[in-house]
Amino acid sequence: MSFSSVTRRVSERFNEVQVLLNHITSSEPADVTELVPLDVKIMKGLFYVHLYAAFEKSINEIIETALTLISSKSIKNNHLSPTLLSIALSDKFKSLKDSSHSKVLIKSSEIFSESISKNVVPINEAIFANHLQNAWVTTIIEITTILGIDGFSFGTRGRVTIDEVVDRRNAVAHGRDSASSVGERYRANILRQKLEIVSEATQMFLSVIEEHCDSKKYVKPNSRRYY
Repeated sequence: MSFSSVTRRVSERFNEVQVLLNHITSSEPADVTELVPLDVKIMKGLFYVHLYAAFEKSINEIIETALTLISSKSIKNNHLSPTLLSIALSDKFKSLKDSSHSKVLIKSSEIFSESISKNVVPINEAIFANHLQNAWVTTIIEITTILGIDGFSFGTRGRVTIDEVVDRRNAVAHGRDSASSVGERYRANILRQKLEIVSEATQMFLSVIEEHCDSKKYVKPNSRRYY
């Protein structure tokens, strides 16, 4: 798995959303005073579901690719950056959480000992999959912090638009609101702006993650020469 193949698949997903939106645009009355047919309203509501699907799958795949590439380097625990250790040793942290009070100290000592060892622990590339079943911006930012990326931001416009897409997708997908009700709120030209913002945000995220991996920032600075 490489970022070049991920880039291609991300592009394909958003192109599909573009095709749907082009169809919506051609079906929507040009006259803003004319009544919008119900089927067009429904398609505009389902647009949010389609756009969110492209976004969530892309974000998941970008992160999984990064973790797969990192794991393939067989990095020793004592060379990993502290934040990556929380991923590599996630099973041990879970064991600590599930242990009885009398075992907390010994389990804690095992974690600290493992963190400075020369052992190589496989990294679960799907470790964040459950967290990203709702890809809110806050969740994505938390994951980038764990990966060791400081100060990442989608910007105000990106944050607001992404969270809006997540919320309206959930409203339609979970029956909180009807597709037609969600779809009647904006005309196709506004939806096109939202598509562009989410697509650009995804590409930016991909670039940041790829650069992070290429620069081996998941390894302690004085150990990067070994990998």
